[in-house]
Amino acid sequence: MVQKSNINTPVIDAVSEIKNRLDIVDVISEHIALKKSGRNYWGCCPFHKEKTPSFSVSPDKGIFKCFGCGVGGDAISFLMKINNNTFYEVIVEQAQKFGIPIQTQNFSPEKTEIKNQILEVNQEAVRFFNKLLLDVPEAAKARDYLFKRNITEEVIEKFKIGYSLNSYDSLISHFCNCHPERSEGSVQTGINAYTPNGTDSSAMPQNDKLDLLYKAGLVSERTNGKGYLDRFRGRIMIPIQDEKGDFIAFGARALEDNQNPKYLNSPDTPVFNKSRSLFALYQAKQSIKEQDSVIIMEGFFDVISAHTHGLTNVVATLGTALTEQHIKILARYSDSRRIYLAFDSDEAGINATDRGAEIIKSVFSGLGDIKQFDENFAEMSDKNNRAVCEIRVISNITGKDPDEFIRTEGLDAYKKVVNQAPLLIDYQINRIMKSKEKTQTPQEKSKVIQDLIPILSDIKNSIIRNEYIKLISEKLMIDEESLNIEIKKSLQKVIKKEKILNQGKRQNLEENHISAQKNLLSLYFLNSEKLSPLCINNYLEEVNFTEENISLIKNEISKSLKEITDPEKLSNELFTKLAENEEAKKILVDVICLVDEKKGMNTSSLEQYIKDHIAFLRRCVLSEQQNKLKTQYYASNKDDISSLEQQQLVKELILQSKSEV
Repeated sequence: MVQKSNINTPVIDAVSEIKNRLDIVDVISEHIALKKSGRNYWGCCPFHKEKTPSFSVSPDKGIFKCFGCGVGGDAISFLMKINNNTFYEVIVEQAQKFGIPIQTQNFSPEKTEIKNQILEVNQEAVRFFNKLLLDVPEAAKARDYLFKRNITEEVIEKFKIGYSLNSYDSLISHFCNCHPERSEGSVQTGINAYTPNGTDSSAMPQNDKLDLLYKAGLVSERTNGKGYLDRFRGRIMIPIQDEKGDFIAFGARALEDNQNPKYLNSPDTPVFNKSRSLFALYQAKQSIKEQDSVIIMEGFFDVISAHTHGLTNVVATLGTALTEQHIKILARYSDSRRIYLAFDSDEAGINATDRGAEIIKSVFSGLGDIKQFDENFAEMSDKNNRAVCEIRVISNITGKDPDEFIRTEGLDAYKKVVNQAPLLIDYQINRIMKSKEKTQTPQEKSKVIQDLIPILSDIKNSIIRNEYIKLISEKLMIDEESLNIEIKKSLQKVIKKEKILNQGKRQNLEENHISAQKNLLSLYFLNSEKLSPLCINNYLEEVNFTEENISLIKNEISKSLKEITDPEKLSNELFTKLAENEEAKKILVDVICLVDEKKGMNTSSLEQYIKDHIAFLRRCVLSEQQNKLKTQYYASNKDDISSLEQQQLVKELILQSKSEV
C-alpha cells in the first residue's frame, strides 16, 4: 500500500535517483530469461509470442528493444508494461523499495488512486470475512468443514481464510452503513458496521462506496439492473494475494450441494488478472527460491494442505489454465526452472498437464533445449548442453488429489512421489504406451506410433531419441528401422515448416523518410566532442520532421537542451517525459540504437551526413506535394483555369526538387 510521505522531495530528483539505482539487466531478468551475446543480452519477448529470441537488452545504453513487435524503452518503461502499471505507480513503488523519500500528494493519477482504494477495500473485506468465520454462529458449518480437512485456526490465520454470510447485503451494509466510533476489533453488520481502514466512509457518498465495491468485484448488479447485491454469499472465503502481499481478490468455496459453481472467483479488476495471478505465491516465493523448484497444483485446498504440512514451494492457478504469464512470473524465483505439474489424474487433469507443458515449452524454447534426460546421462555434464527448463509430472497413481493424499498418506509419502516424478517426455511416452497395452493389429500399432511421433520428434539428442525408438519398437514388436523412417519424415516436415515461418518473419523496412528522421535525431546522443548536441540542434532547427512522435521527441530535445547536454542524462529525461507514450518510447529506443553506427565518423563526415539527410527529407516532402497536386490536377476539369494553376505549381515544385539535388 502506498504510504504518503511528508518530506517534500522534488519528484524529478526522486525519478533521477531511482533510474540511477535500477540496473536494466537485473530488472528484466526478474521477468524473463536472458542470455548474454556480445555486449547485449537476449531473450524471448514477454509482450508477444515467439520461439526465436528477438528481445535485446543493452546495459550500456540502459534500454531494451524487441525486434519482433517493436516495443522498447528503459527500465521504468519495462516495469510499466510488464506489470500494467502507470509511470506514477512504478515510481512510487520503486521509491519505497529503495527508501527514497517522495511526496506522493498530487503524484497519483485517477487510475492509481482507484487501485489503492480497491486494495484498501479488499483488505477490510478480508478482515471482515475472517472475523465472521471465527466468531459468528452462522459460520459453524464452514468451521466444521475446515477442521475436518485439518485446517486449524493457525492455518486460517496464515491464509486469512474467512466466511461470507448467506445474505444479499451483509458486506454492503458493512461498508455503507458504518460508524467511525465503533472499535476496530468488532465485527458488525447493518447500521453498526465498521469503518474500513484508511477510508473516510462518512465523507464518501453511498453510491461511490457501492461503485468502489463493484470495481473491486465484491458486489454484483441485480438482475433487474436496480442496485447491487453481495457477490459472495454463504461461502468459505479464501483471499488471494499478489507477490507483495496485497489482497487482490477472493476464491469462494460453496458449502451447500445446490450452490453453483462449486468455486467462485473474483472477476478481473484493476488489481486482479487471473492469467497473471497465482494462489499462495506470496507465501511460496521464498521456498521456491531456496528449493529452486515449484509445484503447480489445481486447487486452493491442495495448496493449503501442502503448506500446512510443510511443503511450501507450492502454488495454484485460479480457475484458469496455466498461462505464459504464470510461467514467466515463476521463472523469476527458480534459476533451474524446475517445474512440477501436479494436476488431477482424471482426463481433465491429463489434458491440463499436456496444455501446461506446451505453455512452459513455448516460454523457454527460444533459449535452449528443455531437459529430456536425467543427470546419469553423460552429456548432462556438458555445460553447453544444460537445459533452460525442467518439466516433471507428479502422477498420482492412487487417484487421490494432493490434498487427500497428503492428509491420508502423509507428507513423506507425497515427497517420495515428488522425488520420483518423471520428466515430461517419460510421462507422456509411458502414458501412451500404458493406455495401449493390448495393442495387437497393425492398424492399432500405427495409431500408437502416430501419437508417439510428435513426442519422439521433439527429442533434440539423437542418442536419446534412438534409445526410445529401440525400446518402443521392442515393446510394440515392430521394425525399428520403419519407426526411424517415420520419425525422419516428421523431422523433415518440422524443418520445412520452420523455414517457411522464418521467411514469413522478414522484418518490413520502414519508409525511407522515417528512417532518415530517426538517423538525424540519433546524432543528439552521439556524445561527440566535435559535434555537440547544441550544434546538432542548430543544424536541425529548420528541418521538417513529419512523423508526429518523431516531431514530439525533437521538440522535447530542444526544450531539454536548455539545461541538459549530456546524452545519457538527455535520454533519461526524455524517457521520463514520454513515460505514458508507448509509440514515442519505441521510436526513442530506435533512435538511440542508431548511434553505434555513427561513432567512427569524423566531423566532416558527420556534417556531410547531416546535409545529405536534410536534403533527402526535403525531396521527400516535395515529392509528396507533387503527388498530391498531380492527383488534384487529373481529377479537375482540363479547361478549368484552376487546373492550369495546379499544373504550374507542379512544374515549380519539380524545378525546386531538382535544385535540391
